[in-house]
Amino acid sequence: MTTIRASGPFSVTALRSGAPGFVLRSDSGVQIVISGYQGAPLPGIVTDPQVTARGAAGGPTRCALACAEGTFDFEARAVEHHVPLPGLFTASLAPYALKPRERLAARWLLGLMRWPGAARLLRAWHARRR
Repeated sequence: MTTIRASGPFSVTALRSGAPGFVLRSDSGVQIVISGYQGAPLPGIVTDPQVTARGAAGGPTRCALACAEGTFDFEARAVEHHVPLPGLFTASLAPYALKPRERLAARWLLGLMRWPGAARLLRAWHARRR
């Protein structure tokens, strides 16, 4: 039995693909994505959701969504929990970041792209950076 717990208010929106399902999204960026949702309609906002899977994998899984607004039993193809980690790649990408002077040069060269020969200048500048 797998349980996903989150705290705070979450807005409930339908999946953009048009497939049956919902995205529960908090202000802090935490998301719970429920794909292939089959069950009762969910309210517009759920508070402190807790999704518990009660069935086996391989087909639609029986789940329950418990929140302050009530308990909703449903079947879903997949339930995913997404937690944003904005600083995860910051340290590893720092050596490749452009310095302020290089950013200015790149902006200037990209602004010249409509003129003949500017692409050659941009390629030469980029090759020299390595």
